[in-house]
Formats: sequence, structure tokens, C-alpha cells
Amino acid sequence: MRSMTVRRGGIVLGMGLALAALVCGAARADEPDASLYWDVKDLKPGMKGVGRTVMVGTKLEEFGAEVLGVMRDVSPGRDMVLCRLTGCNLEHAGIIQGMSGSPIYIDGKLVGAVAFAWEFAKDPIAGVTPFQQMVQYVRASDRKLAAEARDRAAPIHASVSYLIDAGAAADEGEPGRSAMPLRVSGGGAGMVPIATPLAASGFSPRALAMLDEGLRPLGMAPMSGGRAADEIVKCEGDKPFEPGSPLSIAMVMGDFDLSGIGTVTHVEGDRVYGFGHPMFSLGNCQFPMMTGYIHTVYPRASVSMKMGSPLKVVGVVDADVSTGVAGRIGAKPDMMPMTVRVKTGKYSDARTYKVQMVREPSLISSFVMSVLTSAIDTEGNLPDELTARIKADVNLQDRGTITLQDSFSGPRYTGPGGASALFGPLASMVSILVKNPMAPVRIASIDCDVEIEDGRRAAAIESVRLQSVTVEPGQALKAFVTLKPYKGERQVVEASIQIPDDFPEGEHEAVVCDLAGSSRRRFKNDPILNEPRDLDGILASLKAQTGPKRTEVFLHVQTPDRGLAVNGVALPNLPASARAAFGSKRQSPAAAIRADLTSAAPTPWVVEGSQTLQFTVAKDAGLSLSLK
Repeated sequence: MRSMTVRRGGIVLGMGLALAALVCGAARADEPDASLYWDVKDLKPGMKGVGRTVMVGTKLEEFGAEVLGVMRDVSPGRDMVLCRLTGCNLEHAGIIQGMSGSPIYIDGKLVGAVAFAWEFAKDPIAGVTPFQQMVQYVRASDRKLAAEARDRAAPIHASVSYLIDAGAAADEGEPGRSAMPLRVSGGGAGMVPIATPLAASGFSPRALAMLDEGLRPLGMAPMSGGRAADEIVKCEGDKPFEPGSPLSIAMVMGDFDLSGIGTVTHVEGDRVYGFGHPMFSLGNCQFPMMTGYIHTVYPRASVSMKMGSPLKVVGVVDADVSTGVAGRIGAKPDMMPMTVRVKTGKYSDARTYKVQMVREPSLISSFVMSVLTSAIDTEGNLPDELTARIKADVNLQDRGTITLQDSFSGPRYTGPGGASALFGPLASMVSILVKNPMAPVRIASIDCDVEIEDGRRAAAIESVRLQSVTVEPGQALKAFVTLKPYKGERQVVEASIQIPDDFPEGEHEAVVCDLAGSSRRRFKNDPILNEPRDLDGILASLKAQTGPKRTEVFLHVQTPDRGLAVNGVALPNLPASARAAFGSKRQSPAAAIRADLTSAAPTPWVVEGSQTLQFTVAKDAGLSLSLK
């Protein structure tokens, strides 16, 4: 079957109209026969049945289930069946993370999927999502997928301000919900969707803490895990899905691996239903669907968990809705490849790590950050005082490459939060690209080189002296910048700007600053750069931000207004009367376009700080000074 792809947040990952027709035509053809599952209104307290799940390995086991009642409208369009479970040691372990999706049958007909639990419960009472509603919501997701495929050519216009703040951590960007759904108050207090265990293989404790902070509020439970042994993958990986089988959903694959573990609820042809609650509430999505293996059940006082590992990719999960997830066997996942090469110290060998990660816009920047963090942490304890050099190529399909190449040094790049500051600009750039509302962007790959050496090569701008406080038009304004390197002797760096022949006479301001200050000035002065109106504008803005270096000292001299930006269109070199006319029209908001005279002087250090000085532009300045 051809690879299935999705559109999310204005980003279409590439799906043809032929697929739309396929989805429309197959939306009901591969749905389960309604006679095979219960209508919620027919379920009564006291009815008894059985459930299926895997406690160890891939062996299916049965447990007992008794209907305690039906809770109607626990959320719009959602009902819940309350069941007391017995057997499989559930009286001791309680409801288990990883059981999500375990099917329950009464008289051979499917009731639904175990999906909700109460923390610290004394009895194994579960909330069961009716399978009837799982089918309904997946059907709606399929229809939306088909509609978006048809309408993907429709343009999207928005005014968005983008700026990668120097040294700032990336906005991790959460999916479409800020917490686990369906927290029931009153008698249901404490009931939550059963958290999905995330087996994290190869991730460092620091990277795992990042994942935990970002994903646990979304119903995920990241934990250190490992891959299954080769003989287990060989023997168990190709076993077909059955109701109750482990269902693994991958997010990162390769040298670092991150996969969620749940349970299959039902299989209809090549369609697989599971979980009984959302994974991220993404709607249409694309995650590798994998078989899984359960090593053991870890009992806990709150909610016990299955400890499992993914085995083999067998399809794609393409629906993540409020009542569960669904995927198709045989589809091929479209993953983004990323390569990271890390070298620590002059004499160490570089190590290379390769991964593939899901293209979901709301998650990819977090995964980029976690992979990079694990890559540097794998090399052992980093120096307390370090300098890092990073070169990252973000290769865009049909759009060339954006390269971020810079040096980082200083206290913000060490300690527990150092990785976030170090890799924040790259993660932010990836987030901007995949979330942009202007046009589809496909990242073909990311290649990243990180070199870390001992010692802090940072310097502060201590003082600035102008060669002359009066300059003639056409001459150079020279600034001598005194830098104080960390644990080093003061050094002087010269920066100069040629003052144009037509530069207005009078008092002016010279600003000597670091990259952060220079970037803020450039984007404040140029609203076109700050608020791009199309994809070309976004790419230009990103390239403008990734060009300058932190190892440079910047000298800025502001020039008079050179025009206006009206509705995203630059109108340079307007006369004063035209600027006044635009400014008086409320329906056409206009922003002044200014252009600093700018120069950059390279240094061996990562520079921080800013100084502002006054100077005068005057004709015959040299003659006036000689007469004095």
C-alpha cells in the first residue's frame, strides 16, 4: 500500500488526490460489521464478559470483566462503560499502563477498549471506551483526511512574526491539547486516561527529563527502556496483530528510540484500532505502527505499568482521535532522517548517530532537541566550562538548505539547562519551518556537527572609544572596542563603518553590541523581515538570522527612515508627504522601514554586551578640529 501522509497546522506532507478518493471510497468498506459490537444503550449493570491482553511476551491472556454501569456524556458525544476487572493478577496490580486498548467482550460481542483508570484505586475498576464510538470518530477523521487532501492547494495567509532569539531555548510546541483529556469531577475525581508508557532507548537522563516535562502532561509516561533482543525480534516481530496484542507506536527510531506501548482493540482487514483514548489528540497523523513485546508488569501503588519494547514496523497509525487510535497495516511511514556527529576534545574520535523521527509539527522540535542532547551526553560528562561549535544543515525539499553555523560559550550553555540553550536556535528554526502557515515545507533531512572543547572562550564588551566624535560624510566612523575575555587579558578590536556622502549632518548614535542586540535592531527596523507574508519571506528571515555569528562585534548607526511597509509590501524611498499620507489612513497600517549602517568585526570569542555612544556628522569636520 502506498505511503499515507497528512496535513496538520497548514503543513501538507504530501498526499495526492488519488489517496483522497481511496479514503472516501474505503471509509465504510473496511469498517467492522455493527452486529459484532455492542450498542451502548444495550449494556446493563451486572453483565459479565472477558477481556484480552498480554502480560508477558506476546502471549494473549484473558481476564474477567463485569459491567458496573454506563456513564453517558462524560464529554461531548462520549460515553463510558464502568467495569470491574478480575484475573491476570489485576486485583494486586490494578489497572495497568499499557493496557489501553485491551478489548472486552460480552457474549462474544465487542464492548470496547479499557482506557481509563483511577490513581491509587483499591479495586481494578476501569473506564471502557465503547468500540461503537471508536469507529465513529475514526470515520470522521478519515473524512477530514480526504477533505484536506482535496483542498490542500488552497492558499493560507497570515501575518506571523518570527525571531530566533540568540541562545534561547526552543518553544517545544505542544500538540492540540495542554493536558490529558477527560478529567472527570465529582464522583469520577481522579479518573484519567491510562498513561501510555514510552520506552526510551538510548536517551540520556537529561534528555529523558526533557521528554518527561513535555510529554507527561499529555498522557505519556517516558521511561528508560531498551530494545528487544535480536532473537525476540526475529521470532515475535512478524506475528500478526490480534485483539489484545501489544501495539507500539514509534516517534523516534534509530540509534535513539522512543515508542509508546498500548494494546490492539480490534483488527478489520488491514485496519487496526487501539488505545481507547487519544495519544496526542492530533486527529490525522502519521506514526510508524509496530508490533511489540512485553517484558514484565511493574506493579506500583498509583498505576502499574507494562515494560515493553517495539519490534517491527508493520504499518502506519493515521488517526489519533478522542476515542482511540487507528492505523493501516502495510502502509509505509514517512519519517525525517537526522544525522548528528559529535566530537569532544581535540584528540577524541567523532561519533555519528542516526535517527528517523515523525514529521508531526507539534512534536518534531522537541525530538530534535532531545536527540541532540542525548548525542552530547553519550560522550560522558561535559566540561563545566566549554565552548561548542555547531554546524547544522536543514535541507529543504525543492527549497535549498538553511545552514546554522555558530559558536556558543558562557555560563548559560553549561549545567542542566545548557543543552536547551545550546540547541534552542536549531529547534526553533525547525519549528518555524514545519508550523509556518504560508505554504507546505518538507524537511528532507537534518545534518548536524557538534564539536565541544574544554574552556570558555567568551568575552564581554567592557568599553568603547570612538577615534573621533565628529565625522565628515564620506569618511569612516571607527570604534575601538575593549573586550574582557573570561580569565584572559583585555583585548581591543576595531570596528568601522563608512558614513555615506549624503548622510545628514547632526547628532547621531553608534551602538556596539553582540549578536542578540544586533538581531533585535535588524528585525525592529525592518517589518518585512520581522513579519513575512509568504514562504520566501520566512526563508529570507531565517537566513538573515543564521548568517551573523556570536563571535562578531557589531557596529550599528541608524539612518533616517527610508520608506514604509504597508500590508507586508515594502515601499522604500518614499518622500515625507507620501509617508504622512499612508500614516493617516487607518485602513492601511504602515510601519516605518529603517536601515542601520552595519558592520561586523570577527573575534576569537563569543561576545556579549552592548555600549551606546554619541557622535556628530559635520562637513569640514577635519578643518574645524584643526582650527581648534
